[in-house]
Amino acid sequence: MVAPKIAQGRHMACRDENYVMVTRWIYGRSHERQKFNLRGGKPLPTKKNQTMWKIISLLLILILMSCAALQEMINIEKPTAKVRNVRLTGLSLQQIDLLFDVDIFNPNALSVNLAGFDYDFLLSGSSFLKGQQDKQLTIASRGNSNVEVPVSIAFKEIYQTYQSLKNQDSTDYKIICGLVFDLPVFGKTRIPVSQSGNLPLLKIPQISISSLKLQKLSLTSADLLLNLEVNNPNNFSLALNKLDYDFAINNLTWATGLSQQALAINKKGKSALSLPLSLNFISMGKALYQAVTGDNNLNYHLKGAIDLNTSVPLLKNFTLPIDQTGQIKVLK
Repeated sequence: MVAPKIAQGRHMACRDENYVMVTRWIYGRSHERQKFNLRGGKPLPTKKNQTMWKIISLLLILILMSCAALQEMINIEKPTAKVRNVRLTGLSLQQIDLLFDVDIFNPNALSVNLAGFDYDFLLSGSSFLKGQQDKQLTIASRGNSNVEVPVSIAFKEIYQTYQSLKNQDSTDYKIICGLVFDLPVFGKTRIPVSQSGNLPLLKIPQISISSLKLQKLSLTSADLLLNLEVNNPNNFSLALNKLDYDFAINNLTWATGLSQQALAINKKGKSALSLPLSLNFISMGKALYQAVTGDNNLNYHLKGAIDLNTSVPLLKNFTLPIDQTGQIKVLK
């Protein structure tokens, strides 16, 4: 909003009154000089008179200039601001980074100074994140300038604060920003500006063990199949490029390796991935044979990383770490 101009009549009167005052003073001095320094009907110039006239002229100029400067100061208008653009500068499964470009216009004949800004970021109508930054910026007379307001939002904090958003793909947001200026006459002045939009909500894909099945058993070895399930809770598809894994049972490593089996995971979908395991009882010991042939729950630890690809431009390829523990039985 632009503040209304203050009436100029007062300042014109100020300038006129000063002009009349100086003119009367000059006229009085001129009348006295003609009264006391006439010779043959002509004024008698003296060095003293010339100096006095120079001083009077200088005073007149200074008074008129000060009146004009005062008029400019009192006619100060508040700068205007608007959000010109919202940029997505960073995106991961952990957080999203936004940058709000705010345009500022200074309508005054004098430059003004931006002292800083504050913001309140709202999700679903409730305040979620607040910030403040002391950013010094001078906006020239009747000039435009731009200030960037960065906001980083962690998805984990969103889901902890708003339980209802865990199953949502996006939510409405609103940012209310206040630009603080040091203005003549007004002093510290806060100019509000706001912007609304829609925020995508990303969720971390989950990988889990669905089963461990015995395929072949002999006195010296066993072949098993470790079946994994990849769950994609997002509204975009994923592609698994490779899986680096380390699988242990009862603190004994059963298998390590790198699987480069391509796997597509549809949006809001699940896909299965099987890893073949070959165990040697002779080199790994009698306890391994008992674990494979027994019917007890086994403590497992699966760790490693999966390399995923997506069509979302800012995500592209990313690596998701794996570190899971639990219990499982060998299916016969």
